[in-house]
Amino acid sequence: MSKYLILILTALLLWPVIPAMFYLPGYILRDHPLHRPEEITRMWRQEAVKLDGAGRDRIQERLSELNAEYPDAEMFWVDQTGTTNAVANRPEDIPERWTYMDALAFRTQDYVHGKFAITSLIGDDPKQGFMVMRLPESHILSAEMSLSGNKLLVLLFFIICLTFFMLSWLFFVRLRRRLVMLQSAMTVNDTRQIPDEVVISKDDEIGELEGAFNRMVRQLKDSRNREREEEELRKQFISNISHDLRTPLTVIRQHAHTVRKDPASSQGQASLSVIEHKLDEVGELMDNLLSYTLLSAGKYLLRLQTIDIVEEVRNRVADWYPVFEDKGFDVHVELPELPLTWVADPLWLNRILDNVFQNVVRHAGSGRYIGIQIVVVDGQRMLVVKDKGPGTSGESPEKGAGIGLSIVSMMAKEMGMNWKLKSNANGSQFYIWKEKKLQCESS
Repeated sequence: MSKYLILILTALLLWPVIPAMFYLPGYILRDHPLHRPEEITRMWRQEAVKLDGAGRDRIQERLSELNAEYPDAEMFWVDQTGTTNAVANRPEDIPERWTYMDALAFRTQDYVHGKFAITSLIGDDPKQGFMVMRLPESHILSAEMSLSGNKLLVLLFFIICLTFFMLSWLFFVRLRRRLVMLQSAMTVNDTRQIPDEVVISKDDEIGELEGAFNRMVRQLKDSRNREREEEELRKQFISNISHDLRTPLTVIRQHAHTVRKDPASSQGQASLSVIEHKLDEVGELMDNLLSYTLLSAGKYLLRLQTIDIVEEVRNRVADWYPVFEDKGFDVHVELPELPLTWVADPLWLNRILDNVFQNVVRHAGSGRYIGIQIVVVDGQRMLVVKDKGPGTSGESPEKGAGIGLSIVSMMAKEMGMNWKLKSNANGSQFYIWKEKKLQCESS
């Protein structure tokens, strides 16, 4: 747009500039002045009026003075008898004695034989005669600047118009070529579902469009890669879920065979306990799977409010304490007396704690330890849950798809929380915290 505006402005400026450049050297370097026809005509007529009633000698004297001011002019006057009185030599085309027809024909012509003629009645009275002044046509400004009378200038303007047309045509041809190339790059087919990036040739509006197109192509490729990764994760997730369901069902099937043989025996009763435990695990897995599906679809209801994290954690630990005691865990709780308020959903927070506690019970049972604390790391208050199990790299007979941590991750993100899991051979530490600007601590 800027280039084309410059092209148009250049063409518009050339219209006044070219004539000025064409005539200015001659105007400056010429050896005689230029006169405007209206000014020189007004002057001559005023002089004729001033000579009202003047005698022959006075008229001749005044015309001689004017001839000295305009040396290139021819001046003469005709008295009431029709006799020509020349200031210097009488021009050859001027009769010595005038007839009525001569005077009438002369007054009707401004330009005679390439000369500009001015005729005025002396004293504005036909009976006193008239006086004439003639200047060469080159001394008259309007004639000198006449565009129609200068073929070279007309040709020059024609060349300018033709050049402007050709430059405009080339401008739009190149513009169209770039747009056609971009359109061709946007075209996709069965073998190429995502177009290739284009080379940005110039830093202009089309260059910005090409840059936006390249960014769109990169986003499409990233989206395609993410879809493939998500597809692989989905397949792996389904495989792990199938394994998680198959394992307890296999155990249930085996113990159901034992119960069928002798349900009243001690072995039958133990098998029933195992079946009940495994059914609880299947129920927990189905609940997690439902929660994961609702979270992924954005249909899990979130109600944010200001809650006391210390109180919520203490109540949740109290609910889980019988489970920890039954499993023989050493429970270490170190929570401050002062409240620590976060903006969160209490049900979602309890679900996060349930998943973390459940992972400790299922995967870190060999350590027989769980610690719940509020710690300060880099000036940030965090809730940490510790165990002394084999860590995430260790083997657990109940290790599954990791759907619990997936739920934790999604819920924490929706509530504006951060979390991380550190693990080694001596145990794992689960941290969750709220950023300072979102955290409010009261005393």
